[in-house]
Amino acid sequence: MLLTPFQTADKIQRVMCKTGTPALDSLLDGGFETGLIYLLYGSDNLQYNLLKAAVHAQLPLSRGGFSSPTVMIDSSNMMDLVKLRDFSFQLGLEPEAVMEMIYISRAFNSTQTYDLIINHLDEFFDRVPAKMLILPGLVDLFINEGLDVDRTRQMTHLSARINAFTLRHDLVTLISTQIKGTKTETPPVGKALASSAQVHIHLAETPMRTVYSLTKHPSLPDRIESQLKAGSAFGVTLPLDYFFREDSTA
Repeated sequence: MLLTPFQTADKIQRVMCKTGTPALDSLLDGGFETGLIYLLYGSDNLQYNLLKAAVHAQLPLSRGGFSSPTVMIDSSNMMDLVKLRDFSFQLGLEPEAVMEMIYISRAFNSTQTYDLIINHLDEFFDRVPAKMLILPGLVDLFINEGLDVDRTRQMTHLSARINAFTLRHDLVTLISTQIKGTKTETPPVGKALASSAQVHIHLAETPMRTVYSLTKHPSLPDRIESQLKAGSAFGVTLPLDYFFREDSTA
């Protein structure tokens, strides 16, 4: 019987895909890693980061993509064709070709969300060789409808199912929520999903910057990265009387 040599964790080759957002790439030491679940929460504009990731995954490996389609179960109605077109042009891709490689199933209530993930994920990935699974607003419908005993049990089941599926298919799984939490360190998604997601990313916005905070990761420390918003410029306009003392006269 042949024995395989022991390998330390630092020699394991990670398969990664760039996020399409420079600040996120820096935050995550290069991008999204396969086999991990990423939970994004905070500002509503994080949906644009998910759309960027869906487009960027179609780039060839030489450009930091997966050269593969994306499967999305959209529980928050986040799809924006104009944004997809813009992101495609920025990367030199044809928008029509990009949209054909993003497979979307809409869920309008918690029951549909549960059914799609528990009963139909295998069917989706048997038909589509995707390397990225995006679940925007996964928990939002459950919370908005009321987390009773049955829905709480369903969320626990969903979390275990997503975790096992991500590992088995070696996917990048992105989950987001639009529910507002009270603390940056505590995603408002319940203990089961927060525990099963290995990476937590909080997004906040100021008038000039988008701030990304890494609050949980299996190998990286907590840290913060930010980037200027498009069109931002430092400086403000002050009224003329600001430059005169109260006892001054014009």
